[in-house]
Amino acid sequence: MKVLHILGELQFSGAELMLYTAAGKFREENLEITILSTGENEGIYARHFRNLGWSVLHIPFRRNFNFFRKLFAFLRNSSFDVVHIHMERAFLYTALVTYFSGKFKIIRTVHNNFLFSGYLKRRRQVHHFIASRMLHVTFTSISSSVMETEKTRYFTKTTLIHNWIDVDNFKSMPDSDRITIIQPKIITVGKCLPEKNHIAVLKIVKELNERNIHCHYTHIGCGELEEAEKNWASQNGISAQVQFIGHTDRVKDFLNEANFYLMPSLFEGVGNACLEAMAAGTFCIVNNAPGLNTLIQDGFTGLIVDFSDPKKIADLILSVSLDSKTYSEITRNAQLFVTEKHSLSNVSSLIKIYKAA
Repeated sequence: MKVLHILGELQFSGAELMLYTAAGKFREENLEITILSTGENEGIYARHFRNLGWSVLHIPFRRNFNFFRKLFAFLRNSSFDVVHIHMERAFLYTALVTYFSGKFKIIRTVHNNFLFSGYLKRRRQVHHFIASRMLHVTFTSISSSVMETEKTRYFTKTTLIHNWIDVDNFKSMPDSDRITIIQPKIITVGKCLPEKNHIAVLKIVKELNERNIHCHYTHIGCGELEEAEKNWASQNGISAQVQFIGHTDRVKDFLNEANFYLMPSLFEGVGNACLEAMAAGTFCIVNNAPGLNTLIQDGFTGLIVDFSDPKKIADLILSVSLDSKTYSEITRNAQLFVTEKHSLSNVSSLIKIYKAA
């Protein structure tokens, strides 16, 4: 069976990472995978897919007829059985071109909680109605939160397939240095975008610094706000305590060195980086936001807080740092949760949809 995945620019993001970790399962089921990047650039993650032996193609998205003409010609001359659309941008038009270019099974995965209102909300409702009723698109969602948003906000029925990670790759037992915390070592993993809200973490580091608490913050990820975040750290006197890593293949190593994973996002689909942190035994503190407040069980697998209050979060970090019993219990609960609900076994549910008549 031949499957085409259509994505934007290929980055170190949830969809790309999940496809990469699913490679073994795809191979076992004799799935031949092709990746189509529609970003302005092909993307730095393309090499990882090529290392798997997958074909990676690039048709840069343009808001004009020429892009869809190229996509139509490509699909028309292909022999795919399934076309799996991951990108939100121009989804309906991509689905229309796919539908009219051949007899493909079309899958659309919703990777985030899209909380549109007004015109954008109504337009998305219409687009999803056309896609599901007329183009026979099968919708999947990555979390119960996303599934509920799609159902109540856009009247879209989706099949829930929980995000997966390679749990064994990240899993480790918390060592004594992490349980007995002398210096808070904070980490975030994610693009530097407004919705990721990294400035909230910088404010927490500043708050700890003003209390003469020496901490270290490892910031993994790039994006449009990266320079602004670096400037903020410099202007507020915390540059020495913040390490901007950019893209890296060593996320596991950095998670194992940290003792607190913070996720201040304003909204998420699930937050695969948070799942990886949970598997690694890193204590997770997340914002009370869609996609996160249903992922973490407050006080059991992590903490849910309001990231608009850096003083309160600084207090929590210091409190947990002094309570090795709570740290150990919550991180172990989190590891068990990820193992049971977000392992690679979830890939089988996606493959089942591919193979459905």
